Amino acid sequence: MRGALVHGLESPPEPAELDAPAAGEGDVLVHVEAVALNPLDLAVGAGRFYGGHPPLPYVPGCEAVGRTEEGERVYLFGDGRGVAKPGFLAERVAVPSGLPLRLPDRVEPELAAAAGIAGVAAWVPVAWRAEVTPEDRVLVLGGTGTVGRLAAQAARLLGAEKVVAVGSRDLDRIREEFADGGFTVCIDPVWGGPLADALAHAAPHARIVHLGQSAGAESPLRSADVRGKQLTILGHSNFALTKDERERAHLELLDHLAAGRLELELQTFSLADVAAAWANQRGGKSVILL
Repeated sequence: MRGALVHGLESPPEPAELDAPAAGEGDVLVHVEAVALNPLDLAVGAGRFYGGHPPLPYVPGCEAVGRTEEGERVYLFGDGRGVAKPGFLAERVAVPSGLPLRLPDRVEPELAAAAGIAGVAAWVPVAWRAEVTPEDRVLVLGGTGTVGRLAAQAARLLGAEKVVAVGSRDLDRIREEFADGGFTVCIDPVWGGPLADALAHAAPHARIVHLGQSAGAESPLRSADVRGKQLTILGHSNFALTKDERERAHLELLDHLAAGRLELELQTFSLADVAAAWANQRGGKSVILL
């Protein structure tokens, strides 16, 4: 069957012929339709992920959408797939029966796949952790990435008074945009220096939800900002969510996407172009269609 393999760290996956999976007791077979590529996949493939990587060569792909043999459309994530075990970038996979999340048939497979890891990482910090309300003025760092763009849309959907999303090249906007009292919520997928500088423009009692470290693993936060303004810093990790929580968040987000209340930009690639999709992921959401 068709699939892809990562043969060496820092090398993109290549199309390959794979052995068909054998479903053991308690497993279900899923015919994969779409696999979303994420920063997590690239970190694993580069040997940078703290959890390591599967033995080389390995099948990448931490999340996918497909159909069971009974015809149900399902989302796949977890069980160490793509991180400690072979991933989902193959025509067919065998998974434990409790792993698949049943999806509404009306949702396109590429959208459902792309809304998984990145979508949950955007939706939960805004809607669940910060609990954004119409009284909030929201700053989204990393605003040009998939997570940042979705987080900004989510804040607007929840009625925030003001939403400002900034990328690494326009951080100077923060001072100007929040000169009227500061932001009350910051969604932070970057950490490092940008967050430390942004906190100078936080309102008293602002909530900071931290979910990534694209600008650095350490941040020189100033005591005067955190202590003087009595800021609340909340951490978020998709891996810390229970399976039920993660699935509920995914379905909530898919409902908004299907209804057009939120939009997710993505690019689709064929399996033959998997290396190009891997490279493209650095600039946005890439989905492989099988």
